[in-house]
Amino acid sequence: MRRIILPSQGYLHRASLLETGWRPDALRRAMTEQGLELLRRTWVVAPDLDSRLRHAATLGGVVTCVSATDAFGLWRPDGTTRPHVRLPPHSSSVSDVARLHRSQAVTLAPARQLVDAIENVLAAVTACLPFADALVVWESALQRGVVASAHLRAVAWKTTAARQLADTAGALSDSGLETLFVDGMRRVGVGVLQQVVIGGQPVDGLIGDRLVVQIDGFAHHSDAAQRRKDIRHDRLLRSLGYTVFRFDYVDIVHNWPRVQAEVLRALAQGLHLAPRGALA
Repeated sequence: MRRIILPSQGYLHRASLLETGWRPDALRRAMTEQGLELLRRTWVVAPDLDSRLRHAATLGGVVTCVSATDAFGLWRPDGTTRPHVRLPPHSSSVSDVARLHRSQAVTLAPARQLVDAIENVLAAVTACLPFADALVVWESALQRGVVASAHLRAVAWKTTAARQLADTAGALSDSGLETLFVDGMRRVGVGVLQQVVIGGQPVDGLIGDRLVVQIDGFAHHSDAAQRRKDIRHDRLLRSLGYTVFRFDYVDIVHNWPRVQAEVLRALAQGLHLAPRGALA
């Protein structure tokens, strides 16, 4: 008997199957034999379909906001597990589980897909998250090449916050932690140059002439070889006259006031300035 072949995401629009020659009665029999489900008389889905996609299909919407970040391979803040679903503005669907977005979309979602367009995802993130956390997602989209900076600036965003993010977000951060650090410094008037090559490799941040900031994510702690390489580079930077501060996830996310105070203390001591007559 002919089998239904679902793509890796685990679902297909019923109309797509009918357009490839499936008759309704044959489709129903194949679904029963394969243990597939039909949601909202529209989506043919695998029984183990991702719960976020299942919520969207059941409610008649698309996965959006932080729930769509995995689909695009983006960074996202911790603790955002509730499914987010965008519905048509006049939809009557309700849910005790999902966070429902009913605002007007920035653009149309891809046809016959259960994941929202990236522009709508970013707009929803802007509405749901604090500015710094939303910036993490926006900069991730740029860094991963999902969207281009020129495109973000050209989109007709519907909110002031989204327009501000389009103007602010850049593609230089290698992690969400870097985005949080640079944004946090910017908020107290401290500029940070990113990915400046010093001693043969880029540093995460350079403040002034001589204060280097390195940000350690999870991979730094799980990869001993990379850690040794980073420590060697720290020694080289110090030998060249740089002050090196190294912060990790706990520092940036949970102890930000202390991080900010340490950096400002270093600036007060002039550790970011090159000695008079010194070569840069």
